[in-house]
Amino acid sequence: MGVTTSRTTARRSRARLGLLGTAAALTAALLSGCGGTATPDDPSTPSAEASAPRPTPSTEGGAQPVGIVIPADCEQMYLPQMFEGLQSDYPPLNDPTMTDPNFSNTDELEELLRSTNFLQCTWGGASGTGIVTAVAKVTAEQSAEAIAILENGDFDCTEQQEGTRCVTREETEGNLLGETHFLRDDVWLSTFWLNAPVRGYTENMIEALWG
Repeated sequence: MGVTTSRTTARRSRARLGLLGTAAALTAALLSGCGGTATPDDPSTPSAEASAPRPTPSTEGGAQPVGIVIPADCEQMYLPQMFEGLQSDYPPLNDPTMTDPNFSNTDELEELLRSTNFLQCTWGGASGTGIVTAVAKVTAEQSAEAIAILENGDFDCTEQQEGTRCVTREETEGNLLGETHFLRDDVWLSTFWLNAPVRGYTENMIEALWG
């Protein structure tokens, strides 16, 4: 897949701010345009893209990069104190209404991540608050492509904790939406959140995975 140097086709439609799989309560506000970014969207009417079948996490395929082992379940993605806090503040984990969320407001990132093997963890249900995280195995080429898309988009990228961290954040109409992407070795941590700016969220996952 070639690296796109332009920003997504105009950043993923604001109407999809229900990206968390969310929507009912937020649909009206999101349809009028609620932005998002930093450290997860959903339309009231299906678009051509929304109606098309989406790829699902792969369990088979060619040789995968060797390195950090992707956790078997979401609890292993966090240190105990963070996991308990998320259970208390943003329940439930992997609610049925969040089975097919968006991972990014940038089309190229969404498509690239869905081409990988990933574990999906969501917090909250179809409402105005939620978190969508994916931890994916990536090849060196996929990692470089993701970083190039991020650096050429609306993201602030820095070298951090032996990897590359890119964040974006926006507040409109009383809603705060953010994305954080962290790539290190053969792992991509992607988080898209809506009104849930959990302090230290990505750092906690980095510590849980790499120690």
